[in-house]
Amino acid sequence: MTALFHYFKRYLKETILGPLFKLLEASFELLVPIIIARIVDQIIPQNNENHLLMMIFLLFGLALVGIVVAITAQYFSSKSAIGYTQSLSDDLFAKIMSLPKERRDRLGTSSLVTRMISDTYQMQTGINQFLRLFLRSPFIVFGAVIMAFTISPKLTIFFLIMVVALFVVVFIMSRLLNPIYGKIRHSVDHLVDLTREQLEGVRVIRAFGRADSEAQAFQDENIRYKDHQLSASVLSSLVGPLTFIIVNLTLVVVIWQGNLLINDSTLTQGMLVALINYLLQILTELLKMTMLVTSLNQSFISAKRVQEVFDKTSELLEAPFEAMETKGQEDLSILAENLTFIYPNSAKPSLENISFTLRKGEFLGIIGGTGSGKSTLVNLLANLYQAQSGQLVICDNGKIPKHLKEWRDWTAVVPQKAQLFKGSIRSNLNLGSDIDYADEDLKDALDIAQASEFVENKEGQLDAEVDAFGGNFSGGQRQRLTIARGLIKQAPFLILDDSSSALDFLTESRLLAALHEDRRRNNGQLIMVSQRTRSLKSADKILVLDQGYLIAQGKHEELLETCPLYRDIHYSQESQEAK
Repeated sequence: MTALFHYFKRYLKETILGPLFKLLEASFELLVPIIIARIVDQIIPQNNENHLLMMIFLLFGLALVGIVVAITAQYFSSKSAIGYTQSLSDDLFAKIMSLPKERRDRLGTSSLVTRMISDTYQMQTGINQFLRLFLRSPFIVFGAVIMAFTISPKLTIFFLIMVVALFVVVFIMSRLLNPIYGKIRHSVDHLVDLTREQLEGVRVIRAFGRADSEAQAFQDENIRYKDHQLSASVLSSLVGPLTFIIVNLTLVVVIWQGNLLINDSTLTQGMLVALINYLLQILTELLKMTMLVTSLNQSFISAKRVQEVFDKTSELLEAPFEAMETKGQEDLSILAENLTFIYPNSAKPSLENISFTLRKGEFLGIIGGTGSGKSTLVNLLANLYQAQSGQLVICDNGKIPKHLKEWRDWTAVVPQKAQLFKGSIRSNLNLGSDIDYADEDLKDALDIAQASEFVENKEGQLDAEVDAFGGNFSGGQRQRLTIARGLIKQAPFLILDDSSSALDFLTESRLLAALHEDRRRNNGQLIMVSQRTRSLKSADKILVLDQGYLIAQGKHEELLETCPLYRDIHYSQESQEAK
C-alpha cells in the first residue's frame, strides 16, 4: 500500500494546506460557545446593547471568515484528491497495458475496468473526506473536551465517557462492515462482467431467444449485489441512532448535573449553554467521523484492489533473451520443438509437444477443429504467451530477436475478432506503428487488403469516421481494415488468425494473391489460420491440429492422401460448396 502514497508528492502543497485551513476553521468554531456564554452571563444581565451588538458582529465575522477558510480548504482538498486520482489512473492504465496477457486474463477485463473507474473514484472520495476531516474532527472533539474541562472539570467526565463509547461503536461497526464492502466490490466486478458480456452478445442473445434467461441471470446477480448493499446499509444506519442515543443520554446527564451545579452557584447558565454547545459540536463531528471511517473502509478495500494490479510484474520488453539455437540453419524462419502450453486452471494442455520448422519465404497454414489450439499457437508465435516447455525461435535473415520488444516488432498479428477503435480509418491503420505513414503507403496496404473500394466510397476516405468497435462497418470490412493495419507495420512475420472468415471466396482469393505477392516482394513470411482448406491450398506447409496435438503437417496434396482429418474437412467443405 505504501507505493500508492508517493502520488501525494505531486500535490504536497495542497495536501498540507487543505487540512491546515480546516484546522483554522475548527479553531473559530471552538470560540463561539465561549462568546455565547459571555453574552448570556454578562451582557444580557447588564442590558448592554452596544456590547451585545459588538458580540453579534464578532459572531458574524467569525462565521464569514469560517466560510472563506472552509471554501479554501475544500479547494485544496479537492485539488489534491482529484490530482492524486488522475495521476494514479494514468499509471494504473499504463500498468495494465504493460502486464503480460496471461496476468490480464487472470484478473479479468471487467475487474480491471472496475478498478480503473469505480475503485479509483472511491479512493478519490475517501481522500477528499480524509483531508477535510482527519484534523478538523479530532481537533474539535478533543478541543471541545478541553474547553469543557476549563468550564467544569466535573461535567467533562461525562464528555470523556461519551467519546470513548462512540469510538467503541465506530470500531465495532468498521470490523463488521469491512468484509461486506469487499463482497460489494466483487459483486460490482461480476455485474460489469455480465453487463459487458450481454451487451456485446446482444445479437446472439436475441437470435437464440435468450433475452429472458440472460435478464434473469443479470437479475440474480443484481439481487446478490443488493443483498450485500442492504447488509452494509443496515449496519451503517445503526451508527447514527447509536450515536444520538449516547449523545442525548450524555446531554440529559449534563443538563441534570449542570442544573445542580447552578443551584450550588458553582456553574452559571452561560457556562451550561457553552457546555451544551460543545456537546453538540462533538456530536456533529463524531457523525462526520463515522462517515469518514465508512468512506475510508471502502477506500482502503479499493486501494488494496488497485495495489494488487501494481504488485503484478510487468513485461520486461527489453530484457535480453537467453541464447537460442537454430542449429546453424541460416534459411530457417521458425523453429518449434516440443512446445507445450497449458492455460491457468486448465485440466489439460491446449498444445502438447508441437514441433515444426518453416523456411525463409514459406507460407505456413494452420487448420483444425474448434478448440484444437490454433489461436493458442498464434499467441505463442506472437510471444503473447510463453510455453511452459519446449523451444520456439523465429529468425529474420539469420538474426534472432534479442528481446521481447524486438520479437513483437517482427510480428504483425491480425486477430480472429476484428478490432477497430473510435477515430478515423487513418488513425486505425497507423495504430500498429509509432509513425504516421504517408497516404500512398496507407492506400497500398488497403489495396492489398482489398479494402480500397469501400474506403474510397466513404466520405472523407482515409479520414472517414470509425465508430467504437468499428460499429459503422460490416464484418468483412472490419476484417480487411485490420489486415491492412497489419500490413502497414511491414513486419517480417504476418500472422492472420482466421481473419478472412467473413470474406466471400472471390474476395479472399484476391486477398491471398495480393498477400503472396507482397510477402515475396518484401521477403516476409505469411502464417495463416483458416477453417477453409481452399484458403491453404498454396501453403508450403500446413499444420493440422486436433485437441492440442499436431497430428500431421505437409502440403495440401500430401495431407489429402495421408491425413484423414484433413481429408474429411476438405471433402465436407467441397460438398457444402457444391450444394
